[in-house]
Amino acid sequence: MPHSWPVTLAELWLCLCFEMGSIASWTCTIEKLVYSRQSFSARDKVSGTVLSFTRTEPSFLQYPCDDGDPWGRPSPALYLGQKVFLSTDGFETSLLPLTIPSKLETPNASVSATAFVKKDLLAMVINGRVYLYSFGAGEKEWLPVQGINSLVTELSNTHCCYPGRDPACQAVSMTIFAYETGHSASKSHIFLSEDGGYMFTPLKLSPELQGVLLGVYNFVSLSQTGMLMNRTHSGGEGKGGGAYFTYTGGNMSHMYSHSSLGFHLKSTGGPDVRSIQHPLLWGFTILWTKDTLLVSFNNGLIVEPVTLPFSGSSLCHVTTSNTEIAALTQDHHLFHGSLDMVSTTMVHVGESNSSQKGLCNAVLMFDKVGILTMLSPVPTNSSWAYNFQKCTFNMQLLLMDFWPPLQDCPVEILKGHFHNKIHYIDMHQKLNLSATFVPKPGTGAFPMVTVSNPHVLGFQAKITEDGYTHDQNTKYSLRLQLLQQCFSGMADPHFSDTFLSGGMSVLTVDVPNKGTYCIDMHPLSALVKVGCPPTKHIKVFKNTTACSKGLFNQGMLQDNFTYTISHNLYDPNFLATPQLGQSDLEVLYEYNKLGCPLLLYYDTPWLPILELWENDAFVEYVSADFVVFEVNGMYNYDYLLTAAEANCISQPQNWTALIQKQDSPNPHTAWSRMNYESCKNHDGPKLVSPSAKYQILGENKKNKIIFSHYNGFYIFKAIVVDKLYSYCELSATVSVYVTGALPKSYMHAWTTLTSFLTIILIAILMGYLLHKLSLTKKSPKVKVF
Repeated sequence: MPHSWPVTLAELWLCLCFEMGSIASWTCTIEKLVYSRQSFSARDKVSGTVLSFTRTEPSFLQYPCDDGDPWGRPSPALYLGQKVFLSTDGFETSLLPLTIPSKLETPNASVSATAFVKKDLLAMVINGRVYLYSFGAGEKEWLPVQGINSLVTELSNTHCCYPGRDPACQAVSMTIFAYETGHSASKSHIFLSEDGGYMFTPLKLSPELQGVLLGVYNFVSLSQTGMLMNRTHSGGEGKGGGAYFTYTGGNMSHMYSHSSLGFHLKSTGGPDVRSIQHPLLWGFTILWTKDTLLVSFNNGLIVEPVTLPFSGSSLCHVTTSNTEIAALTQDHHLFHGSLDMVSTTMVHVGESNSSQKGLCNAVLMFDKVGILTMLSPVPTNSSWAYNFQKCTFNMQLLLMDFWPPLQDCPVEILKGHFHNKIHYIDMHQKLNLSATFVPKPGTGAFPMVTVSNPHVLGFQAKITEDGYTHDQNTKYSLRLQLLQQCFSGMADPHFSDTFLSGGMSVLTVDVPNKGTYCIDMHPLSALVKVGCPPTKHIKVFKNTTACSKGLFNQGMLQDNFTYTISHNLYDPNFLATPQLGQSDLEVLYEYNKLGCPLLLYYDTPWLPILELWENDAFVEYVSADFVVFEVNGMYNYDYLLTAAEANCISQPQNWTALIQKQDSPNPHTAWSRMNYESCKNHDGPKLVSPSAKYQILGENKKNKIIFSHYNGFYIFKAIVVDKLYSYCELSATVSVYVTGALPKSYMHAWTTLTSFLTIILIAILMGYLLHKLSLTKKSPKVKVF
């Protein structure tokens, strides 16, 4: 039975309301016609096939991660309408329509979907085919993608805009879905790319899913992929009809068949759904059609409508920033609101006096907090270039003219050092964070803490008074402790995600019902990854090296030093089996990677000592189980203990069996924390060979590596396999030089012993004879008279 989500609390969080109050009509704070100083003429005809947008209403797409530009320049943006325009300066110059080379698409090039992959890389669906368009550094290039073998109509991706070059964040931005809508699950074609759109692989949906596919979404902060399905033909609400999200992916078994609550997508002419996902991964998802505007605060688990009082006028365009949302209708009614963790509040800004009512050629974009611009292209008579009409609104000034007045912002200070950062929680670790909060007197405002993926991340929060501000307002300190949910003891075991996989969750601290005036008082958020910190690694401790004892010097090892492994000492298949007919193996010593080798003596059993490091700081000695193998396939070493001596109650794993299970044998991946099974497990395979060597090592174990009578190099790789030690795939490579083995004698032992005893016997006999001879010479002759 699929797990049911807690609905009551979520419903409280998702109270969406419309705040009354408006102004009769609006005028632009700044209005201008943007055109270039560069002159365009009729001779400047565009080359290639001109792109056009498939929908009648225009669309606008802007690269959402704009905080990294040191010069404060606007992010690249794309206007899609009867013509498509790409701007890198915020549409502050005239532009020629975007084109694609005629050899790729001709005579028409209809764009149905676009997605920014990176700041200088776009993905586009043109005539059902997907292309990448690179426009960085003055070079422009179109490239067809690989792996998509059928026509598609839509693209979907989300961006991780947290600062830094975190690998988990970069992987999010490189994930793109391409798919075709309007078909049942069994007939839908979905393709996934994890390299930024260069290569796609097909995905299959469960045929048990009911309805028609409308969208595919990467819900990062839920560690799931969501599919938007529509079954309005069934009628009714809830799971009996309407649209719903279904979730798959990750390792949460209770999510494979889980679906969201149902909701309605009203749209004349069919559900042509557009969507926006929040760039900070808070879980905000905006869906809209011509007739419906919906918001979800928790990755689609519950979707609620936002009521806008426009009658008989369809939506033209919707846009969001990190904290704001704006909507424009076909009759040029403008709405503005703030994104809030509990409620999305929108106000009717007013109605335009423009004579172009009924025309839907304008789009909205946020230039910065509180500054909204309405943009529309204006053709020129003398060239192919287009100018741009811009109407900019200072929303704070407009909201001040509302009657009755809007609610004041109830918050003076909300800050925390963890905001807009990525944090990691490794196995059994806890993360302590804090925030400062100052409410306005008499408002009763207090912060609310949420996590987007409670199956992965649990938390405890405590708020205390912490002095006063200069204005003598009470200051509060919010202290948070975050930990892995499956080890928190706060949730049912079936609610928690499996501890092996980890996952992502977004922590959000916000004040409920702040109101529209609080658009510049952003929520505090942090992306928390329960998983491997990218700076965590291990090293093998070296107490004595062959260089420190004078056997080698660094210069010798750095100068293309090589050594030879005898043909009867290595197996390239890593099965510890002698290979007939193979030659000796010459190995180049990689000093830059290995350094000086650790010095060991052949008759001293060796236990590698592993050190855990994070960045350049030592953390601890690794106490977890680990395994080793020789990277060149050498097998002239063994282990001290047998399975019986290691007190195994089930048959222990071994390298040979694990490598033989692989389709492509590879010791680097054959044994890991994902497939390790302890021999102390009663449910493991029966112990049938107690004399088998026990190949697992550990700081607290008596097992060690023993060497044969051999002098020479070994290159060992150690891999931590303990499931509960860390999410990281911890491994380290170390070079070892074994010495002290004297040359062997090739005489037979019995022959040697017989020869030795014979020599002793001859020596004794010779001593006896010599003694008798000496007595004979010294004895005098006695005469008797």
